[in-house]
Amino acid sequence: MRIEDGLKKIASERLISFHMPGHKNGRLVSSFFANPFLYDITEIPGADNLHEPREIIKNTQEALRRYYGSQKSYILVNGSTSGIYAAVMASASPGETLIVSRESHRSIYSALMLGGIQASYIYPESDDHSGANLEVTLEKVKEAFEKTPGAKGLVITSPTFLGILSPVREIADYLHGLDKILIVDEAHGAHLKMMGQNHQGSLCQGADLVIHSLHKTLPVLTQGSALHLNSHRVDQDKLESLLNIHQTSSPSYVIMASLDLGLKLMEEEGDVLGKALLNHIDDFKTAMAGHPYLQLLTHPSQDLTRLVLVNRRGKRTDFNRLETLLRKEYRIQAEYSYDKGLVLITGIANTREDFTALSDALWAVDFEKLINPRDYGTIKYIRPDGRKSLREAFYSRLTWVPLSKAEGLASARMIIPYPPGIPLIVPGEVFSGAVIERIHQMIALEYNVLGIKEKNRLVSVAVIEEEN
Repeated sequence: MRIEDGLKKIASERLISFHMPGHKNGRLVSSFFANPFLYDITEIPGADNLHEPREIIKNTQEALRRYYGSQKSYILVNGSTSGIYAAVMASASPGETLIVSRESHRSIYSALMLGGIQASYIYPESDDHSGANLEVTLEKVKEAFEKTPGAKGLVITSPTFLGILSPVREIADYLHGLDKILIVDEAHGAHLKMMGQNHQGSLCQGADLVIHSLHKTLPVLTQGSALHLNSHRVDQDKLESLLNIHQTSSPSYVIMASLDLGLKLMEEEGDVLGKALLNHIDDFKTAMAGHPYLQLLTHPSQDLTRLVLVNRRGKRTDFNRLETLLRKEYRIQAEYSYDKGLVLITGIANTREDFTALSDALWAVDFEKLINPRDYGTIKYIRPDGRKSLREAFYSRLTWVPLSKAEGLASARMIIPYPPGIPLIVPGEVFSGAVIERIHQMIALEYNVLGIKEKNRLVSVAVIEEEN
């Protein structure tokens, strides 16, 4: 079976989508794409040019700027990754330092490596029961800059993959008092502005650079994203030059058109659709109240649209098997299961019927058959020691060794459970017994772990050769 056959097979299942992308199988904007090849063109007269926009692309970027309230906004067709590369490398030069929240997406570390930028890490607290990394607090930010006062700025993720929001306003005010830059990877928060929540996004709270993956939660095709500049502290010319480097020279007009359509929908109906989604979620929470096995992750600062199902105290559900069962028996596809929970990405394209089907299925499942026989207890956040910079480690000679023999050696590559794409270890960090144990746990839990090799049940990892 090849790609076309596989996609047709998935489409034939008519799945109820609680996963990315946010258009949920083409709802709300599908009529435009009856024949996408009609709009798949290149930079001919009338089509403008993404790398020097003067006409239709410029107008859409201006509409993005107005909607989100930035100084300038840029369309991204390579996903948020290209925007993160540009934002990070525009904020610090080779050899300079950025403070980085250690639960950042893999693209942040790639940007640091490409730019030759040093990283000093903040480690957020975590919730033992749900396994969620919590918000980056102002106290931790202050500690980090007192320790590394020469750092050029801070990179945080808000909301996190599990929907936890950081106090961006407090952090931005503090950093701007030091004339530092705040970059917010808000890939999972492009929808916040229309939700009427207390936290309506990082731009209105003073962040200097914000990156949005509109495709994750809004009716936009995959890779349709945006970078927003909101500060005089960042060199705009340098930022735009870096975007031209990191974005493809053959941008997809179909992706750009889908972003424009999604933006128009938000401009015209966003408030109504946002309120409807929150009402559906409230009804779902009511329907799930009293469930004997499951409860929803709750936190004082949380994106209300991100649903994370976790165990009630004393229960031990195998969430990997639950995800599989929901797909097989009820045509419901979740975003991601992990050892502590099940992540459901909701959006304005989800209907009341979707949520009813989900709650009905969760009540119908026989959870006694889904008890997890493997109890790893509380898995604490691991803080590997660093021995070399990301760039130096990546370009060092490497060799592959059995994972069982890697303790004390420096990694030459990222090892990443995917999703959500947060590296467990990055180049230059040292394999500890805790890291090795966690990798074995992830394999046992059937995580998709990138950066390892498996052959005949032997797991190997890349280490810096001179360390071996």
